Amino acid sequence: MQSKEMIGVFQDAVRRRQEVIQENIVPGQRVIGWMCSYVPEEVIYAAGMYPVRVWGGEEPTSHADSYLHVNMCSLVRSTLEQALRGKYDFLDGFVTLNTCDNIRRLYDVWALYQKTHFTHIMSLPHKVTENSIGYFTTEVARLKEGLEAAFDISITRDSLLRAIEVYNRSRSLLRQIDELRKRDEPPITGAELLDVVLAGMILPRDRYNSLLEELVGALEGEKAPNGNGGTRLLLVGSELDDSEFVRLIEESGGMVVADDLCTGSHQYWNLTQADSDPLRALAQRYLARPDCPRMHPSEGRLERIRGMIRDYRVEGVIMAPISFCKLHCEGGVDLSHTLKAAKIPYLSITREYNLTSAGQIKTRVESFTDIIRGI
Repeated sequence: MQSKEMIGVFQDAVRRRQEVIQENIVPGQRVIGWMCSYVPEEVIYAAGMYPVRVWGGEEPTSHADSYLHVNMCSLVRSTLEQALRGKYDFLDGFVTLNTCDNIRRLYDVWALYQKTHFTHIMSLPHKVTENSIGYFTTEVARLKEGLEAAFDISITRDSLLRAIEVYNRSRSLLRQIDELRKRDEPPITGAELLDVVLAGMILPRDRYNSLLEELVGALEGEKAPNGNGGTRLLLVGSELDDSEFVRLIEESGGMVVADDLCTGSHQYWNLTQADSDPLRALAQRYLARPDCPRMHPSEGRLERIRGMIRDYRVEGVIMAPISFCKLHCEGGVDLSHTLKAAKIPYLSITREYNLTSAGQIKTRVESFTDIIRGI
């Protein structure tokens, strides 16, 4: 199968995500929804359960707006709307963290008004130190114990080690694909890679790894069909699960060769290192993954972005926070100062969770890429 056909499999999973999840549930298997890329999926997988990402939909947030104020980001309101419409009634559990005030309020409403059997929120430190890793280890253990108590199961050390191995395999394969973006003409577009990553939040993990192995083999020997010759861009911003936004950028003179997204490179950038205590190993991996703007100090995140600009030969940066996303809007201030000092062109596009104003975005990206090219 050619790589484009294979990518179509991932894209179909993302497009039909609700159906695909329910098609893949093994009889008797528990399904646990998670929100925020700091949730250690491996613990859920080690329990023999099916971890899936909880996301929003395209419907207006008429129900959710009765529970959450409209100055909360459209991501959490859209997600709650899906829950209130019964789209997540098949879930046996819902797990998230206190990543930001908006997600915290979403959890409060979900726990009160949804009939999900198991609801759990983890506390996430703001920095990475020996003490914070120790603290987050207790949070990972609390998730494990919560699942065990709620479903009368036992999550063994061996099952955790197996889960770590399976997820490390996913991340290693995605890193191999990511490396191909450094080519002059990458064989995979930014929009396509986003769909490949998103599909891992839907498909059963073993099947996903098999598909990734085939895709890596297909891509490594390919060249870009007709390289679009677009301006090499780095995309930064809030949660993004709509590849159409990236596709719009790439149809407007850009070529997204790198990203700093929680639904993108943050998913696969680092592996879980072997440790005698798998819970601590998971805590360390998730805290050490590429920083979200909530983490302090911000220098680690800025240094990583500077490194990506260098390694992927980025010519411009697009910052795309969701409106009312306090973390990314504030984090964008530090980033803009860093880019200005380095004389790296950047464009900030405040967006909603669902793609709107496509024409305006297209015009702005076209102008941005024209300026970089000196047209």
